[in-house]
Amino acid sequence: MSALSGKDLRERWIANAESLDKRGHFATYSSKLRDEVLRKGFLGRYPPDQAIKMAMAQAEQGQGYRTPKFNDEMRAHFGLVGAEAGDKLLKVLDETPPESYEPPFELIDPPGCPFIFRSSVLGCEVFFTFQIIGTARKPRVVFWSCHPPLY
Repeated sequence: MSALSGKDLRERWIANAESLDKRGHFATYSSKLRDEVLRKGFLGRYPPDQAIKMAMAQAEQGQGYRTPKFNDEMRAHFGLVGAEAGDKLLKVLDETPPESYEPPFELIDPPGCPFIFRSSVLGCEVFFTFQIIGTARKPRVVFWSCHPPLY
């Protein structure tokens, strides 16, 4: 995890959102959502650093849900299946830098938490995304994607 303070992280998320906005990243966002991401630096209820902690806790407890797409990508790109994929997921979460959060290009509700960073665990740059669904009292983490970036 990052050694940056919450204030420093928020400043980075906001600066990143402003940079993405200049390149048209939020063209499909409603003005309300665009304003939200430019004000906070992220979408949704949970700041990226908190979302990573929630995802880690649920993955450790076996409560997070890995979608078939996530499992397929872990197998296809990294040769990981079953328990080995689960073990690597914990290590990837542990190394995910909160400052690598990038607001989603395509909106889904609730918004996903995409991160793009160099993974020492997987040995390459990765696009890693999960989503927190449910209520504030009963959140549930859904792991959607983990693969090398497409650009």
